[in-house]
Amino acid sequence: MNVPDSFLESLRQQVDIVEVVSEYVQLRKNGRSLTGLCPFHNERTPSFSVSPERQMYHCFGCGAGGTVFRFIMDIEGLPFAEAVAYLAERQGIALPAHFGVGRTASNPKLERFREAHALAAKVFNHILMNTDAGVQALNYLLSRGISRTTIMSYQLGFAPKPGNVLIPFLKRKGFSESELLECGLAVELGSAVTDRFRGRVMIPIADRKGRVVAFGGRAMDEGVKPKYLNSPEYELFHKSQLLFHYHLARKAIRKEKQALLLEGYMDVIAVQQAGIEHGVATLGTSLTEEQAHLLKADCDKVVIAYDGDQAGRKATVRAIDILEGVGISPLVLRIPDGMDPDEYIRANGATAFARLLNRNTLSVVQFLLDELRQGAQLVSAVGRTEFVRQALRILAERATPVEQEYELRNLSQEFNLSVETLKEELRTFSKQSKRRTFGRETSGSKTVAQPLARADQQASIRLLQAVLFSREAAEYLMEKGLTELAEPVQTALLSNLYAWRLENPDGSPSAFVDQLEDESLAHFASSLFFYEVPEFSTALLDDYLRALELHRLEQLHRSLLRQWIEAEAGGDEERSTEIKLQVEQIQDQIATLKQPRAIHAE
Repeated sequence: MNVPDSFLESLRQQVDIVEVVSEYVQLRKNGRSLTGLCPFHNERTPSFSVSPERQMYHCFGCGAGGTVFRFIMDIEGLPFAEAVAYLAERQGIALPAHFGVGRTASNPKLERFREAHALAAKVFNHILMNTDAGVQALNYLLSRGISRTTIMSYQLGFAPKPGNVLIPFLKRKGFSESELLECGLAVELGSAVTDRFRGRVMIPIADRKGRVVAFGGRAMDEGVKPKYLNSPEYELFHKSQLLFHYHLARKAIRKEKQALLLEGYMDVIAVQQAGIEHGVATLGTSLTEEQAHLLKADCDKVVIAYDGDQAGRKATVRAIDILEGVGISPLVLRIPDGMDPDEYIRANGATAFARLLNRNTLSVVQFLLDELRQGAQLVSAVGRTEFVRQALRILAERATPVEQEYELRNLSQEFNLSVETLKEELRTFSKQSKRRTFGRETSGSKTVAQPLARADQQASIRLLQAVLFSREAAEYLMEKGLTELAEPVQTALLSNLYAWRLENPDGSPSAFVDQLEDESLAHFASSLFFYEVPEFSTALLDDYLRALELHRLEQLHRSLLRQWIEAEAGGDEERSTEIKLQVEQIQDQIATLKQPRAIHAE
């Protein structure tokens, strides 16, 4: 990539990494850095740090790290050139001459797919709003309380039942049949290639940047299966990784500090029209872990407002587990009479739904107890006993002490049991729950306590920092002939640092990280920015060099001692004497290095 270093440095200084990362990760102040849950691996305890001062990020859990360029590369799956272009566009900065050509050429096929979908959305919307073919569909939407303003806002449309309308139009625009088949707008019927969607209300599905990449089509004729038909998956559309309305809802989700998770497109449109803007929906599938991670970047709470029927309640239970698995606290909206949100709003109005959202939201424990009650046989003594036991199990595994106290009193009153008896039984379930939890954590946890770094490892970190952050220190260490550090990865990074320093004596440390082609070295280099950087003096550098030499001599001393013992045991007096002299020399050198010296503050 032929981009001037001066442009990259200027862009790097103008982009605030905290602002960029905050669009994907909830960050909280922690000393001089900000921390959050890493977006690159599963974790419940934050190990992801961002330094506003040094404009770097690093995860101490999975090792991901680098500058804002690396973050966009990792989070959006872009090559370096496209990450630079993305950030320049975000800042409103013009790219250098000829840069745009390289960017477009990186994946022209995907740009064509986006263009085809954008045109398709306009065609479908025009048919709905301006032609006789769209009258029935338009009346249907208006009858459901969806206004013309909302229709235009969501670019809702209609695909006529005879079909073969969209494909001829797009072919006139220069798109080939193979392109339209590959991105899911066309389908082969016998020997003909025709429109995939026919006789359906069309709902555009956008990616995280608001670009149309797929459609959901709702059948107009009763009895047509499936009722909702989505575009097939291809490079730009993976149902498990997107949420409907997410690009529009993010701002409201961050403001409300929670999301409203709905089951269908029409539910989202209905609640948004009712003035509730933080609603999103899955794309015809159960909630996935990838979708939960999307939400986790913007909020810690999610209200699940699935349909109130049995299928909706089962889906709610699954969603609770997924959300809790990524560290989100779920709540559940109980909608009366088995209705879905769209039906409730049409029947009772927007104000009633807003009131329901405020008053009828249950905790997970309350929802699970309510779900348990739905299937309980409370008319029999055995059924009542089993219900109480299962309720206590839920309280033991999921409830806070306050919730336990509250629900125990309710159970006591309802079933005429003493609170003390219920608490005794609860303690039994609590012990069982703790044993199961302990077993899962000890067998499945990937995080183990790490031993403290050895003195030579710590010295190696400091020496790497010296070369990275100080030109004078780098020159001093090169003159001293330092070429090897405690660990192979440290030695490899030192070699790269020397080469970079020789070419860029006054280069920016951030620029060094960006030019590293080895991703593992780039991640390791980013960690150097998150240790305190001392004022490097020659005396301090000598101390670090001495720590390295001392460790090397101690290792050599241990090796010679083993050889000495083997020589004596084998009766080889000549070799034993030779090794003894070497041991004594090493001992003298170690003693010299360990002599007290002036303490240099870091």
